[in-house]
Amino acid sequence: MTVFMKYIFLIAVVLAACGNAVVQSKYASAIIPKGEFEPIAVIELFTSQGCSSCPPADQLLAKTISGAKKENKNIFALSFHVDYWNRLGWADPFSKKEFSLRQNNYINALGLNGAYTPQMIVNGTKEFVGSDKAALTAALDHALHTGATANFTSLTADYNAGKNVQVQFATAGVVTGSTINFALVSLAETTVVRRGENGGRTLTNENIVRQLIIKKAAATGEVEFASGLVPVIDNAAVIAFVQEEKSFKIIGAAMTKINFHN
Repeated sequence: MTVFMKYIFLIAVVLAACGNAVVQSKYASAIIPKGEFEPIAVIELFTSQGCSSCPPADQLLAKTISGAKKENKNIFALSFHVDYWNRLGWADPFSKKEFSLRQNNYINALGLNGAYTPQMIVNGTKEFVGSDKAALTAALDHALHTGATANFTSLTADYNAGKNVQVQFATAGVVTGSTINFALVSLAETTVVRRGENGGRTLTNENIVRQLIIKKAAATGEVEFASGLVPVIDNAAVIAFVQEEKSFKIIGAAMTKINFHN
């Protein structure tokens, strides 16, 4: 082989390698396979104001939300308040039976013995005690080093006075066999607990899920939250995430504040 031919061969090898190159995410050490999207981490905290061991988990979630904002990380946190503690003296004003059922679905999918609080689940696959900072750090590290397979190319939420919150969305990537969960959240709420295990305490909860809509995943679409809950300006947002129906794995997520119109 002549020197010229060797040179041409070397160039071809380099170009082929570039064609198979990986895409570097904004997380310095995260290597994402070509064709995938930036990593995301969705934290679901199952908690209750009637549970004495829950406030530390609520505080850990709040610190995680604050840290994610400062470091510009794709972490989406949701606080689901379950209702099975209500019978013990304090009815959590944010609790819903459907959130307890959601937790039970995870219990069955993950092969656990039973539900408990506080419980955190990251990206639908890793669960641990909600106040376990080390477990949360490890789960987030894994999630933020794994490329997502779905993405929201657009997500908007609008509230017109006297009407409901309307959400429009568009997705990209692999969404077949999945659902999209739309959570209307209160960014922060402070409650004086009168009775129960936390009686006498003033608790602050963040990213509280107030309503949840689950629909079949699609490339584009819109949803409308039920009337009755009027969002507060600068204290409400919508978090949307794509979740595989069989595995419960969360593969894409986004968050948007609500646009208020007179």
